[in-house]
Amino acid sequence: MIDDRPDISLLIQWLEPLVDWKPFGLCLVGIKEHEILKIEKENVTIEDKKLALYLKWLSVNPKATWRDVIDALTSRNQNKLAQDIKEHIDIDSLSTLSSLSPKTSYSDGDTEIIFFPKEDQTVQDSLDDLQINFSHIMKEVKLAFRGKTVQNSRQSIEISNWVESYLHWEYGTIDNDLDDIFKKIHHNYDFIDCSLIVAMCNEFISDERDLLDELKAYSLKANAFRSSRPITELKQKLRKVYGPFRRQLENMPLICIELQNPWNDVKINGLYILIKKLLPIELRQSIMKCITIESGSVVIKLHILDFTADSLIEYTGGKLQFMCLIGIFSLYINDHPVLQEDENMNFTFELALLEAVTAGNNEVVEFLLQLETINIDHTNEEGKTALMLACERGHEDIVHSLLSAG
Repeated sequence: MIDDRPDISLLIQWLEPLVDWKPFGLCLVGIKEHEILKIEKENVTIEDKKLALYLKWLSVNPKATWRDVIDALTSRNQNKLAQDIKEHIDIDSLSTLSSLSPKTSYSDGDTEIIFFPKEDQTVQDSLDDLQINFSHIMKEVKLAFRGKTVQNSRQSIEISNWVESYLHWEYGTIDNDLDDIFKKIHHNYDFIDCSLIVAMCNEFISDERDLLDELKAYSLKANAFRSSRPITELKQKLRKVYGPFRRQLENMPLICIELQNPWNDVKINGLYILIKKLLPIELRQSIMKCITIESGSVVIKLHILDFTADSLIEYTGGKLQFMCLIGIFSLYINDHPVLQEDENMNFTFELALLEAVTAGNNEVVEFLLQLETINIDHTNEEGKTALMLACERGHEDIVHSLLSAG
């Protein structure tokens, strides 16, 4: 493991005692003095500066290893810390990465820290790359927005009004202050779904062509990842750890959803589609920041911000048929059961489609088609497809949906 690429979360944890970060940074291969000065200028706290250093190093040095970290520490006479990291590596080599529980965690609001089992290296590497790129882009985005508000003092008011309208929030939810704007929208985007940030940039900093081109290229890459990776690749637990928001989540309503086994093969994008269907539009927040996915039958645990448990129970209670048909067999809000059935080992999306057509439920039909994992030509015991059943029953809306899906 000493020659493995460092994980950003472990750099934060294991280098927590490091105070004299600038000389250490200059000893990392790929880091130049002007980059250290830039990091020093753009960040306030030592935690911010250290995080920016780690992200910069990993972005400029694709061959970075833990050996480089240890060598840099040793060259600066940080021998105790270097030895501690060696011991961490030895211990970690005997266990999986998923068993780690960091003593501390940190986020600047743009950096997502995710732990995966060691065997999921491909997924982890892809997410590391996305995470590093997104953190860099968000810093540039915030600088561009800050420049606009300096030029025009009313710009913050316009941005606040736009965000409230875009997210269907109540008027006055956001203060007319740029820092408050980014603080309030923190849970409404993440590094694999940055559509909110793209829309904001198109609206307010459209003259920053290079930055917008970079952001749009990144967004396409993130969407491709989200649409190509199945949920089953996020084995064990997918966790997002981000310091100042962690405790807040513990007091928020928790939805626990159990899905039938075929959901393991649904692409990550399917989770976003599912949450959009289950929650009111004003509560459709970042999934990666508030979700845990457990192994076995897919178990989703999602904290909901700014909403009461009673309101959630009432809202989801009106979607029982929808939930049953798409493969949800259990849904709890805190300890309250909204839906509780036995797991159906024979469940398939093809059978769910046939059942939805029989019930005349076009909402379910359109949802299942969006998952892009379904064979619409599958037949029932009588040899009839979903389209044939829809035609027989005169469900014109369903016929249109099926024909549109090809």
